[in-house]
Amino acid sequence: MDNRDMELTERDQAMLAGEMGEATQMAMRILVTMAGVYGAERLLDIESAHIDGCLYHGYSGLEFAERLAAGRARVVVPTTLNVGAVDLMHPEVFRGTVQVGQWATRMMRAYEEMGCRPTFTCAPYQAMHRPPFGSQIAWAESNAIVFANSVLGARTNRYGDFIDICCAITGRAPAIGLHLRENRAGQILFRLTGISSRLLSEDVLFPVLGYFLGARTGTKIPVIEGLLPTTTEDQLKALGAAAASSGGVALFHAVGVTPEAATLDEAFQGHEPEAVIDVTLDDLRSTLDILSTVPDGPIQVVALGSPHFSLSEFARLLPLVEEHPPQPGFEFIVCTHRLALAALHERGWLERLRHAGVQIIVDTCVVVTPVVRARGGVLMTNSGKFAHYSPGNIGLQVVYGSLEECVRSAALGEVWRDASLWVGEQGARGAGESAQYSAGRYSVGQSQIGGQSSVSVGRVLVDGEASGSALVLDAPLSLWGGLDPETGDIIDQRHPQWRANVTGRVLVMPVGKGSSSASSILLEATRLGKAPAAILLAEPDAILALGAAVARELYGVAPPVMVLDKEVYDHIQDGERLDLMDIRTRAIFGE
Repeated sequence: MDNRDMELTERDQAMLAGEMGEATQMAMRILVTMAGVYGAERLLDIESAHIDGCLYHGYSGLEFAERLAAGRARVVVPTTLNVGAVDLMHPEVFRGTVQVGQWATRMMRAYEEMGCRPTFTCAPYQAMHRPPFGSQIAWAESNAIVFANSVLGARTNRYGDFIDICCAITGRAPAIGLHLRENRAGQILFRLTGISSRLLSEDVLFPVLGYFLGARTGTKIPVIEGLLPTTTEDQLKALGAAAASSGGVALFHAVGVTPEAATLDEAFQGHEPEAVIDVTLDDLRSTLDILSTVPDGPIQVVALGSPHFSLSEFARLLPLVEEHPPQPGFEFIVCTHRLALAALHERGWLERLRHAGVQIIVDTCVVVTPVVRARGGVLMTNSGKFAHYSPGNIGLQVVYGSLEECVRSAALGEVWRDASLWVGEQGARGAGESAQYSAGRYSVGQSQIGGQSSVSVGRVLVDGEASGSALVLDAPLSLWGGLDPETGDIIDQRHPQWRANVTGRVLVMPVGKGSSSASSILLEATRLGKAPAAILLAEPDAILALGAAVARELYGVAPPVMVLDKEVYDHIQDGERLDLMDIRTRAIFGE
C-alpha cells in the first residue's frame, strides 16, 4: 500500500517530521517504509523489543548503529540485545583481526548507548525478559521470534536487523501479520506417526523434527500433533530454532503443549488444514542424515548452546562431562548468557565444568564470530542451528548428535553413537513419500510475509530499475550463512546453487528463510558492490526488502526487490537476460 494512506497518530507524524530528532526521524522513516512493504494500514504500540542487529556482519551495520547513537536515539520500551561478535567478559577468545574486534565492540556499545540492556543472548526468554501471553512485541533473531510466538504466546512478526531497533526507538510496529490473532491460525498439520514414546522424550529428536518442519513449511504456520504433554521448554526451544533455520517459521503450535493449541481445533482456529503430513521415523532418520555433512569419524570440536544453553541443560551436561571428560587439548565449547554464567559460579558448577575441560563463552556464539581454534576440521553439536550454519559460516564440516553422543565423542576424539536412539515402530510412509513436499522449484499460492495474512503477488517491495542475467535458485536461501557479502558467493553447502555468484545477477528465488540477519548481509553486500542487481521473489520477504531499504537510506543505492506473478516467475529461465523496466511496462505488477 502507499505510505500516504497509512493511519499515523500525531506522535507518529511528529517523529516522521523530525520533531524528536534526526535519529528518531530516520527510525520512523524506515519503519513507515517497511509498514508499507507489509501492507499495514496502521502501527501499534509494543511492550518490548529484542535486537538482532547488534551482531557485526560488516562495517555497514556499524555505520547504521553509530548514526542512530550519534543522533541521540533512545529506546522507549524494554529492549534486550542479541549476541554480538565479541565475548566482552572474555575478549581474549576472539580470534579475528584486531580491527574487526574493535568494530564489533563499538557496535555492541552503540546499542548500549541507545538504552538497550546488555543481555547479549539469543535466548532472552531464558535470561532476563519473558513477555506475557498476548503482549505485542518487536523481536528479531529467528529462534527468539519463534519461541516468543509459539511457547510464550506473545505476538511478533518475523523481524530482521534494523527494523528491530527502529521499533524500539519509536515504540511502534506494523499492525499486521502475527500481531493479529486471526493471522495466527495453523495452516499445515504434521502428525507424528510410529515414533516411540522414548524418542519423543529425548532431546535429540527436537532439532531433527524442527528441521523437517521448517524445510516443508517455509513461512507458513505448522501444527504438530503427537508430542508428549511433558515436552520441555528446552525441547521446544530446540525445535523452533531448527525450524527457523531450515525454513522461515515464526510460529508453530503443538497440540496440548503450546498455549494457543489446547486442542487441534483451537490451533487451526476452526479452519481445516491446507495440508496434512504424516511424520514417520523414516522421515526423521532421513533428516538426521541431512544435518550431518560428513560421515562419522574423527572430530576436532564439540560446540553446544545455540540457542544459548540454559541452567537445566547445564545440569544434564555436568555429570556427563565429569564421567567422560574430553581429551586433553580438545575444544569443547558451550555458549550461554551472562546470567547463566553467574548462576553456574554461584552453584560451584563453573569450576567443575572448567576442570572437566569445558570452555564457557558468553555474549556470542561459535557460528557468528571466530572463536574456534580448529580450521578445516569437523565440529560435532546437538544444535540443529549450529549444524545448519557451521559449514557456511565458519568453514567446519558438521556432525549432529545427542548431548551424550557429543560428550562421549569428545572423550574419544571420534564420533560415538547410541544405536538405540532411533529405533522404534515403523511409520506408514517412507521418507520419500511424505505428502505436499517437493525438492524442486516452489509453487506459489497465497503468499505471506512472515506468516501473516495473505497479500497479492505481483508487486514492488523496494522500487528501482536494474537489468542483468537471471540466477534462478531452486530453493529458498538464507543470506546469513548462505551468502558471503565480500564475494557474492553462495556458501550454503546444502543449497542446490552452492558456489554460484549473485553479484550483478538478477536473483530469482522462491523466498528467503532462516536468520533475521539476512537484511544485514544484503546491506553489507550492497556496500561492497557484491549484491545482486535485483531480487525477484515468488513470495513477499520483508527481511530482504528491509536490507534493500536500509541500503537506500544509508548509501542511496539498493537492489530493487519485487514479487512476481506465479506465471511469470515459473517461466524465468536461468541465464535469461532480464530488464526490470521491460517487466514493469508489461503491467505484470499490481497497482
